[in-house]
Order: sequence, then C-alpha cells, then structure tokens
Amino acid sequence: MASDLQVKTSPRPQSRLALEVVVPAERCQRSYDKAMRQLCRTVRLPGFRPGRVPKTAVLQQLGSRQVWITALEQLLEDTAQDVLNDQDLNLLGKLQLQDSFDALAQQFKPSEGITLNMEADVRPKATLKAYRDLEVEVEETSIEGMLETVLQRQRRSASTTVPLERITAEAGDVAVVELVPPSTDEPDGEASPEPGTRLEVDLVEENEILSMFVPLVIGMTVGETKALPNTTDSPAQQEEGDQNDKADRGTITLRELKARQMPELDDAFAQKVSHFATLAELKDALGQDIETQARKRNKEKRQDALLEIICEGMEVDLPQSMVEQEMEAVMEDYKDVLRARGVDPEDLPLDEKAQAQLEQDKLEEAQCRVQHHLALETVAKKEQIIVAETELDVKVQALRRQLKARKARRLDPAKLRVFVKTGLLREKALAWLERHNTFKVRTTTEEEREEAPNRPAPANDLTESTDEQV
Repeated sequence: MASDLQVKTSPRPQSRLALEVVVPAERCQRSYDKAMRQLCRTVRLPGFRPGRVPKTAVLQQLGSRQVWITALEQLLEDTAQDVLNDQDLNLLGKLQLQDSFDALAQQFKPSEGITLNMEADVRPKATLKAYRDLEVEVEETSIEGMLETVLQRQRRSASTTVPLERITAEAGDVAVVELVPPSTDEPDGEASPEPGTRLEVDLVEENEILSMFVPLVIGMTVGETKALPNTTDSPAQQEEGDQNDKADRGTITLRELKARQMPELDDAFAQKVSHFATLAELKDALGQDIETQARKRNKEKRQDALLEIICEGMEVDLPQSMVEQEMEAVMEDYKDVLRARGVDPEDLPLDEKAQAQLEQDKLEEAQCRVQHHLALETVAKKEQIIVAETELDVKVQALRRQLKARKARRLDPAKLRVFVKTGLLREKALAWLERHNTFKVRTTTEEEREEAPNRPAPANDLTESTDEQV
C-alpha cells in the first residue's frame, strides 16, 4: 500500500473487514491537481482551443465546488485501488464506502486531509475438525454400466418417432408441447401475446432437463392446455392448475403425441452410428475410451465424497463476493448443459417462483463449491504444501498459450499468477488428501441405476465426448 495512507482495521461478521483510511492533505491536493488537469483537457469553452482551457476559465465555468467533487471522485478511486492492492489486507471484491458521498463532499477540501470509512470482504479463515485418516464411503459406476448408458444414448439419437393415434399422453410417449411464458403487461393494462416455443419431451422419469413437465403432461389430451405450476404448489394444486391465472404463470399445450422407435443393438446399428462394421467392434472401441473416462469420473466421485465429509465439520463464514462470483460460474455451467441438450435457456418459461427456486438451488451449489475450495486451501496451509516457482511459470505460460493472444495481453500478470497458483495449491491439497484417507467403494451397475430412478443421473460429459470420438 502507498506509505502515505494510514489504515486501521476491525473485523466484521461474514468475513468482512472495516477499514478507517486516513488520507493526508498532500494526497488530496494531488487528486485536486490531477482532476484539474483532466478538466482543462476535456472542457470545451468558446474562444479556447480544445485541451488548452486555463484553470481560471474552468473554475469560472464549473465553480470550485464542482471541481472539488471531481477531485474527490478521483481521490476515492485512487485510494480504493491502493488499499485493494495491499496484499497484507487480503481483500476480496470491491471496497464499499460506508460514508455517503454527499457527506464527504461537504467535508472535502484539497488542502486538508480526510478520513474514509470502508468495508470489504476478506479471505476467510476456515477451521477443519478432521481431514485425515477418514474412511469415506463412495459409490462408483461400473465400466459396463457406463458402456450401456452410452449405447442407449446412441440408440436414442438414432431413433425415429411416429405419430400415435390415441390422444391421451402416457408414460413413455414423446409429447410435442408448446410452452408460452408468462404474459407481459403493456402500459395500457392489456397483456401482450407471447410466442410459444415447441419442444419434444420424452415422458420418462429420468428426463434430465425437462423432468418438471413430465408429470404435468402425462394424462393430458391433444389440444389441452394447462397452467405451468408454481414450484411451491402441492401436487394436488399443480394438478388442479388454476385456470384463472394461466396468463400470469405461463401455459403448456399438448400439440401431438408420438412413439419413439429404437433401433436394435446389432451390426446395422453399429454401422449407422459409427464407422465400425460390427457391434462387437463398436463396443470394443467405446470400452477403451470409457475405461479411461471411468477412472477419471470415479476419481472425481471419491474426491467429492471426501470433501463433503471434510466440509461437514468445517467452520467458516463465506464471503458474499466469493459466493456471487462462483454463482455466476454455476449458472453458466447450467446453461451450457441445457444448450448441449438442444434447449435454449431463454426458451424455458419460468415464473418468478420457479426462477427463485432455480436460483436457490444453484446458490447452494455455489456455496458448496466455495466451501470445497476453502477446505483445500486450508489443508494446503496446514500441511505446508507449496508450489515451486518453476512449476508455476510452466503452468502460467501454458495457460497463456491456450488463450487468444489479444486476451492474454489484457490479463494482469500478477493476478494471473495468483489465479494459477491457487489452482495448483488446490490440486496438490486434493492429492494429499487422497493419500492420507481411505475409501470404501461400492460399484453401481446399470441395473441398479434403473431400479433407483430418483438417484441423480451421471454427468453427461462422458457420453458426449465418447460419441464425438466414435
């Protein structure tokens, strides 16, 4: 931090820090001079060339108080940046000014010092009760189960649909539905019509993306319209679907019913979905890739299970800025999954309650991620795990090569090194935890997953990457 600033700190709840920053008169005067030079370059006055307006003309045109306000804005910006750059404070996010700007503007004089009261998040101190010599139970998926999942997804991709003669939706059908989002009220009070979005929905329990619509559609007849349910409604209320607020909540209309015809798992199927001549060759090729990815996925499951146990006994106040930053990443991941399944996130009409429930679910996921990160960083500190400078240099250069040249040039070198170093420390801490804890593994087969439809579906990255390679 700049040596001319005097900072007193005091802790606040939720990993926040209060700062009393005493700014000397010399710095206030420098901010005033800087603001004046800027104004002389930017103010346009008749009779003066652009960039050459004298100070006296600027003061006469704007008034000394307006110039002082500009100087105060400059002072706050420069001071906040210097405080944030102080590594000893370990601040996160942005500094929040606790005094009103108007009050400060009344106090500010370029020839006098000023005291600023600020607050910011700080990197929290986590306390771990136990993190070594634990026995962790984890459920892994068998290679055979993963292979079956991939083949079934490929069958579905290669399937065809044919219209059904009956008009009542049943489980297992493919329903063509039209979704209309909640109406938008115009200034004159009339609701503007919203265009509908047509989607094909497989009426199966394990529908990963559109599961919210499955129980609603089953039992509907072609042409029937229902109000989209509120997430807080009971099943009976959802079934009733108050017809008076359809426009407010959005609607779903059953337009058509189809049956999905799945191809047989034979040599003809293998030739259709890949360049292999036989099903045996296709399974062999898939198996080689799946074995590698199964090890990777099951390793991640072990790591997640271990971190869950460790975080159960962790005491920490999560900074809001860290949660908000992670929340952005979680929501972007969710949208990427939707897009990968051919669903535009903007096409899902969610009412306010449904949107609030989605955001709450994702907030909990973001909080969990932050807890995992903090647990790993705490382990790294307690066990004195370090990252060698040579290793850090190699990783930083590799990351720069992955980025486009223009984007890489815009990165702050110091911040980039901190980002990469933090990631490496977490990786090393996770590896240390795996070595110092034991795992009790239970393998799940495809049949067991089918018998437990409520169990979370496996991640989709395996299927997509395997399909691309074949």
